[in-house]
This record gives sequence, C-alpha cells and structure tokens, in this order.
Amino acid sequence: MGTAFLDSKTEFLPLGDVASDAASGASARTPGWALACLVALLALLVSGVAAAQTVPNVAPRVPAEQLPEIEAARARLFAEMMRDPANLDIAFRYADLSSRAGDLEAAIATLERMLIFAPGLPRLQLELGVLYYRLGAFETAQTYFDQALAAPSVPEEVRTKVAPYLAAIGEKSAVDSFSGTVTTGVRWQSNANAAPESRLVQTTLLTDPLLLDPSALSDDDVNGFVAGSFHYSRALAGQGDQFEAHLQTYGALYAEHDEINTGYAELTLGPTFNLERLNIDDASFGVYGILGGVTLKEDPYLLSGGIGMSLAKLLTPATRLTLRGEFRGESFEDSDLRPTASERSGSRFRGQIGLQHQVTGQLVLFGTIGGEHRDADRDYLSYSEFGINLGGALDFRSPFPSQADPWTLGLAAGYLDRGYDEPDPVFSLTEEEEDEEFFVESSLTVPLRDDWALQATLGYRDVSSNYDLRRFDNVSTSFGVVKRF
Repeated sequence: MGTAFLDSKTEFLPLGDVASDAASGASARTPGWALACLVALLALLVSGVAAAQTVPNVAPRVPAEQLPEIEAARARLFAEMMRDPANLDIAFRYADLSSRAGDLEAAIATLERMLIFAPGLPRLQLELGVLYYRLGAFETAQTYFDQALAAPSVPEEVRTKVAPYLAAIGEKSAVDSFSGTVTTGVRWQSNANAAPESRLVQTTLLTDPLLLDPSALSDDDVNGFVAGSFHYSRALAGQGDQFEAHLQTYGALYAEHDEINTGYAELTLGPTFNLERLNIDDASFGVYGILGGVTLKEDPYLLSGGIGMSLAKLLTPATRLTLRGEFRGESFEDSDLRPTASERSGSRFRGQIGLQHQVTGQLVLFGTIGGEHRDADRDYLSYSEFGINLGGALDFRSPFPSQADPWTLGLAAGYLDRGYDEPDPVFSLTEEEEDEEFFVESSLTVPLRDDWALQATLGYRDVSSNYDLRRFDNVSTSFGVVKRF
C-alpha cells in the first residue's frame, strides 16, 4: 500500500496486545509502581475535565451519527481514569476512542501517561508515532518509531507497521519531492465531434434553414488516450515555503474523426509562501507562471501563457478553502482545416473559489464556483461564463476479502451559463449566443498492487443554445489503467 493512504487508515493494535504488554512491563517495575501512579494521577488532574472535551484536531474516523455515543463513552472512561489512573485497560480504551473521534491530542496525552508505567514498550511507542504522524508532527513521530525499533525484542507486527510510516516521513521531509499520476485507456463517445443531431440550421445567409451534410452531424467514435499529472516541489529557506511546478498533459487519437486528434500540455510553476509569518495559521499564498499549448490533428492550434495567484486556508482540520485567479494570453493558429482559428486570439481571465470537506475518513465532498471572461479579436467570439461544480468521493470496502485497500466511487455534477458579447453574423444579426451546459460523471477506481489501479468512468454532457449549430449532447464512458508514483 502506498504511503499516501497512511493518514486516514491507521488503526490501533488490538487492545489486549498493548494493554497486556504495558501491564507486564509495569509489573516488572514494582518498586516504582506507587510513584508512577502518583505521577499519572497528577498528570490527569493537571489536564482536567477539558481533556475529555477537547475539540477534534483532525477529522473523525467514524460517521457523524456515532460521535455522540463515542463522546459519552469517552466522558465515562475519563471519570474512571481519574478514579483508577493505574488501570491501563481503561486508559487505552479512552485513547482508542479519542483517536476515532479525531481528538489526537487527548489520545497522545493518555498514551504518554501509559509510558510512565511501561517505559520503552514498542507497541505504545508505535501508536504514539502513528498519532503524531496524523497530526503532522513528523519529527516527533519518527522519534517514537525509532525508539520502537530500537527495543531489544520488537514484535514483527510492530516492525511491519512502522516501515511504511518511516518511508512516508522520509518523503514528506525531503527537500525535493516528486509525485504523479499517469492514466491510459480507451474512451467511447456518442457524439465525439460535438455536432448537432438535426440537419436543419437557421442562418442569416438563407431565408430557409440550411441543410447540413450528414458528415457534419453528431457521430460516435472511440479514442485511445493518455493523461498525465505531475507535481514537483522544493523546500525553500522560509519555514513552510516551497517552489512548486505542476504539469498537466493529455493526448487522444480517434478511430474515425482524426480531425479532433488532440494533444495538450500546461505547465505552472512558482513559489508558495506559508502565511504563518503574517500570523495566519494553516494558510498559504502562491504566485505562478503559466505556459500551455494545444494541437489538433498534429497542427498547432493554441499557445497560451500567463500568471496566476492562489490562496489556500485550512478552516478546520477537515475543511479546506481555496481561491484562485488566473490571466492567460492566447494565440490561436490558422490551419488548412481551421482557417479562421486566429480570430479567437486574445486574453482570458478566470476566477474560482473551492471548498473541500472531509466528512469521514472514507468520504470527502467538494464544490467550486467560478467565472471566466474571454476577450477575443472578434466580439462574437468573446464571452463571459459562470459555473458551479459539486461532487464527492467515497472509499468503501472491497468486495473481495483478500483485498485490503478500499475501492473509490466518485461522483461530480456541474452547471455552466455562457453569454457572448455580440451576435455571430452567420447565425443572427440581433441575438448574441447564449449557452447553458450541464454535466454529470461517475467513476470507480479499483486499486491493484504497487500503486496501480483500474478506473472506469461514465458521463453525460448536455449543451443547449439559441444557436442551432451549438446545440448537442454526449454520452461517454472510459476504461483505463492508472499508475501513481
């Protein structure tokens, strides 16, 4: 299992293993038992009842409807710990429930008190390392992991569980880091060329509707595709500052409609600054350059460049807000197949607000609201648009008992309203083009071994317009292989 899955999938070792080991370690140190009890009791008194009611530090790992029951159980266990601080079974049950509720600080405080009774116990050090890892305190986590492995007789289960965490800490602590995803597969579309179904199109050139050639109508097709997403970051001198580069690529070859064979790439790169220097916690601000290009049927179609800014803020441990603004200058190139493409050249402004919320360890929801304005050489090709997207991803248990990693079901839907600045003289002398677009897409990702996965998608897109030629819909489905690294 890749290290990317560690944060939300950790579970405590069986209660009996840790508590019984701790009790054994304590009984071997009987002369200090009374003193340990006194120290533990004082620690509990100092922490007070507030420790049992701490606000969660991370998203809970249980459904929201279970939290009241867990909190009630935690309150009872905390009261029992106050009465019997030497009872390790009670302490560990309290730590386990605190971890599930997202109150990692309470779980950590409890396990560290248990170390008073059983210093050097590998299983306790392992669990403390896991909790500190989930909090993002990687140096402290590594200290506990190293101590767990340094014990004279380390259970093999502990060694096995520590290894991926040490690897993940190494990745997160590296000055340079690189990650990426490559997806390759096949896609079928009911309307691959985004053309209308009706042969009759109203224009200003003729009194009667224009009768389109059958080759200009909607047509299904299959294409092979390769999509890539690559991210590089390098730590800068400032605490938490980074230089980041992100590359998006896509290529598609069609079986019949080779006129829409597509190549696309866009690179963004620039610094991201930690805003703690301005006393803004859990926030960052980035500035980046943009360079991109598109080819259609092997002909250069678009070259773009610009600048963007982003602001990210963690509102709660489970909720992240992002704001993004971008400017691009765009140069479209004429070709034999598209002799008037250069009329689209100009500039594009885009703004977006996004919100992501981790409901549970298995469910994440997201939403974005955005707007865009394109200023083209021809006013009838200039437009403003507004859109909203909503979606989520759910991890669920594999139907195959032998498969440990969860499957992921994704669902997204969106709406877009676009209005052009001037009428297109070919279609109307008085009415500007007005488009409305709706889409919905679902995906299923099935993990394989060594960061490989299978992915299937099913989607529908509908575009309505007051211009006949712009009106179409499309059903698409794809199947691909995903490699993460």
